[in-house]
Amino acid sequence: MRNKLTTLHDAAQAIKSGSQLAMSGNIHRSPMALLREVVRQGTRDLRVIGVVGGDINIDFLVGAGAVKIVDTCSVTLGEFARTGPNFARHVQAGTVRAMDNT
Repeated sequence: MRNKLTTLHDAAQAIKSGSQLAMSGNIHRSPMALLREVVRQGTRDLRVIGVVGGDINIDFLVGAGAVKIVDTCSVTLGEFARTGPNFARHVQAGTVRAMDNT
């Protein structure tokens, strides 16, 4: 059987610029180490799909400049913020396109 374990670096390399990335809107289970590595590798122009909303995961990627389109019903920071601050700033500035999928 093939070994499926890989390094964080190699896992992040599988996410190429221009890819679609689907994530859950759950502040407690966001794959932040992977997302930080994606940003470190300079990945850009992602289309991020928030399944049942988005959270710190999407807000982080938007703030890092890695996202071109966000396709979700909302981006919040749970009980900490009604709207993700990076998400709101970039949508208002026109640098990120928000697609509403309510």
